[in-house]
Amino acid sequence: MRNSLLVALFPVLALTTASAIGCGDASPSAGIQRSHGAVAGAPNDPSEDPNAPAEPSQPPNPNADTPAPAPATPGTTAAQLGVTLSTATPATDLGTSLDITVTVEPKAGFTGSAALTATGLPAGVTATFVPASVTLNTTPVTSKLTLLVPYTATPSAAGGESAIVVKAAAGAVEATANANFKVNPKLTMTIPVNAGALLAAGGGAKNVDGWAGAIFGAAPSPLTTKAGNPIAVIVKNADSAPHIVHGNAGFVHGDTANPVPAGGIDPKTRTLAAGVNTSGYIHGETNGTSVGFAIKVNTAP
Repeated sequence: MRNSLLVALFPVLALTTASAIGCGDASPSAGIQRSHGAVAGAPNDPSEDPNAPAEPSQPPNPNADTPAPAPATPGTTAAQLGVTLSTATPATDLGTSLDITVTVEPKAGFTGSAALTATGLPAGVTATFVPASVTLNTTPVTSKLTLLVPYTATPSAAGGESAIVVKAAAGAVEATANANFKVNPKLTMTIPVNAGALLAAGGGAKNVDGWAGAIFGAAPSPLTTKAGNPIAVIVKNADSAPHIVHGNAGFVHGDTANPVPAGGIDPKTRTLAAGVNTSGYIHGETNGTSVGFAIKVNTAP
């Protein structure tokens, strides 16, 4: 699996949007005091308690890591041709890609070219074969099938998966291989490298394209999931300094006593349910400007 380590954000403010923001759980310097779970409130907002305790982790969604069942049948084999996959139960997270090795085997002395296709993919998921056509002689040959899952794809429901069929066709000769493909309701947010420089670049809080990737752009698309299938969020710190993640509306505040270590993973469990519209930011050991994010999760039909 190759993680592109992006996150879908909505909406994102202009890079230079400025508003002096402090944090109630950071050092008590000047700025807007913000409680755990609060976002950019007004000065002297009575709902913002600088002494509020860190929020507990949210219950995990078991579907984020539950594998799909094996397909009922492996596929169909022709007298002259067979096709197999390196896995019959592929699964990957939102915003990632997955490689599958496709092996095509000639039989009974068959030679020629076979074109490869994949059907049954979830909406938004794309399949690419390299090569898309294999030349057969006397020995099996392979192709790499890459399944690319954008953040905008709808995760597989609990107990659900997509039955995909990979076909090798040489004229009228065809063989297939079956797989049950699962899109995990899970994504990874990455605190950007040199986050401190982003924090210091100009005054004020900024929702910036700094968490990696163009999906943090001016008009990103929201996430989508079905009711009862919340998206698990993993926070990875790619920076060389520890950071705390402060959010609201389903994005719990990080532990100020145990910030996400440099190069580490936040142990907090966070899930975003269908219909959630959340935002937040990261901070270090002192009040100051923020690198912010916003995430909207639509309800899939």
